[in-house]
Amino acid sequence: MASPKPNQNRYLDQESAFRGRYNKSVFNSLYLSYQPMLRKIFAFIVVGFIGRFLLLSNANIIGVWVDTFCKPSALAQCKPVPALFAGLGNVGFLQVLMVVTLGGFVCTALFRIGFSRLSAAAVSRFYDEVTLRTSRLPIQFFDTNPVGRIVTRFSSDYGNVFRMFGGPLAEFLAIIFDLTCMLILISVASLYYLPMILFIGLANYGVYRLNRNRLRIERRELSASRSPSIAHFAETTQGASTIRIFGRQPTFMTRFARLNNRFQDQRMRTTKVLLTFSMQMSGLTALLLLMTGLAGYWLAQHGLVSVGSIGVAFTFVVFSGNTLQNFFEWLAQFEEAMTGVERLDDYLRRKLEPGARLPISREFATDHPVYGRNEEETLKHARLLEARSASVTVEDLWFRYSPELPYVLKGLDFTIRPGEKIGIVGRTGSGKTSFVQALFHLYPFERGRVLIDGRGPNVDRPDQLTNNVDLGLFRRSIALISQEPTLFRGTLRENLDLTRSHSDEKLLDALTRVGLLEWFQSQPQGFESPVEERGRNLSAGEKQLLCMARCLLQDAPVIVMDEATSSIDPQSEEILVRATREFFSDRTQIIIAHRLSTLVHCDRILWLHKGEIRMFDRPEKLLPVFQNAHLT
Repeated sequence: MASPKPNQNRYLDQESAFRGRYNKSVFNSLYLSYQPMLRKIFAFIVVGFIGRFLLLSNANIIGVWVDTFCKPSALAQCKPVPALFAGLGNVGFLQVLMVVTLGGFVCTALFRIGFSRLSAAAVSRFYDEVTLRTSRLPIQFFDTNPVGRIVTRFSSDYGNVFRMFGGPLAEFLAIIFDLTCMLILISVASLYYLPMILFIGLANYGVYRLNRNRLRIERRELSASRSPSIAHFAETTQGASTIRIFGRQPTFMTRFARLNNRFQDQRMRTTKVLLTFSMQMSGLTALLLLMTGLAGYWLAQHGLVSVGSIGVAFTFVVFSGNTLQNFFEWLAQFEEAMTGVERLDDYLRRKLEPGARLPISREFATDHPVYGRNEEETLKHARLLEARSASVTVEDLWFRYSPELPYVLKGLDFTIRPGEKIGIVGRTGSGKTSFVQALFHLYPFERGRVLIDGRGPNVDRPDQLTNNVDLGLFRRSIALISQEPTLFRGTLRENLDLTRSHSDEKLLDALTRVGLLEWFQSQPQGFESPVEERGRNLSAGEKQLLCMARCLLQDAPVIVMDEATSSIDPQSEEILVRATREFFSDRTQIIIAHRLSTLVHCDRILWLHKGEIRMFDRPEKLLPVFQNAHLT
């Protein structure tokens, strides 16, 4: 039975809403991403600024060159050539221009390549840290967030971040360099043009401020409206065969069209706001050109500027107008990237699963608990106990999947002795699989404890020393063979040897014991043979037997078989049943099964009914009562 989920309709069409200014944690995450490479980044920024300054200074050099040909007239006055360029002829000016241009290109190229590589590495660090923490979030997080919504964060939102910070950020910085250099160089040419540049810059900033909140809102809404359609699409592809069998394609297509139309409508609103913003910026650029032309004519008439400086001014005014427009348009794109950072940062800062800790190798210093320097390595090879079997104690266990849902386990209280073989029966919905969830501490308990060998996981303060044990160590003491065998995309070795500590001989012995030797010998790549996602290239029986072999290698004191024989062929079922008698005879076994014939050899059977213990006794006493209850 699938685990009950908290009222999912409540969550399916909702997304995290972000309002107002960006949280300080967003900027802190960016700082942590770039922190290890700040010195190199600063060096490349200096090189980049020098490169842009050299390239733009060509206009000033040409202006000085033009002034060397100047002859006084009624319209303009000639200004003396600066001492730096005194005595230079045409060839000398050409040589200076070539050297300055070459130096500018080299510096600019070094900046763009070096900065882009470092920035891409920083964004990748951010992505890895978000992934690390997301993998340790509570199971309830995955229950209440559709797969498509999570995928959106790690695809579309990350794509927005990478498109800006992964490389184009160098272009954005180059625009800032250009604006700074133009202010300096136009002041060198003539201070009379500086007020115009400053005025138009302030006007552009005013337009940006006027549109900023609207741009931010629409971009956030666009990101939020994207995930429902992707979530629905993911649900559709996962259940494609079932949808086709029951002829539900029209229903799913209608719902997808509704969600996609909502996204497209939001995209059009966002585009409209962007176009309005761009047109306003273009209008300001045209105004700047008009002001420069009129001011240049007036200044030349009154002998306040030279002919060369007018040329320099027009060059920079035309360039600065486009550059200012590009700057604020890039700033709008930067806002879109920041929205992506904000959404990923939301996952980065969430609380981890109770009892979970981050590895010492984590690179971001957040508020999450972290393993000690030597503790993590020690725990990899530690065992909860050295004995082959362990007791399982359940004390007054009350459990539900969410506070607004009813209890699925109510006051369970019993003890399984070391080496005992226990069966669990009950109707669908009686709490059998929920008990397995509780055994692994996948959800927090309302009340009560589940202990192995008298110890439970340290879920309250995992970084503090207590009588309890590490959550990962606790879970490794339980081996699970479930109704749906769990295999991962990778190699056969990676699926069998989870701790990467077993020799080929041990792996081969485990496969032989579960009857897969002949199958293994037919694999041309041996232990490096590929296993597809969820074991799609294997039969149901092969998958289940591989899980059995992995269970043998895990060498856990407690074995749980949850409907393990429900979907396999009789031959594979016989091997699994024999495993409970032979391979795991010295372990504590918990077997959940619908087929009562698989439970007759159990020491005791636990009968669950509506989350409560109906009966807990030997098979010969409990099974007749259970069968009669089902018949009536």
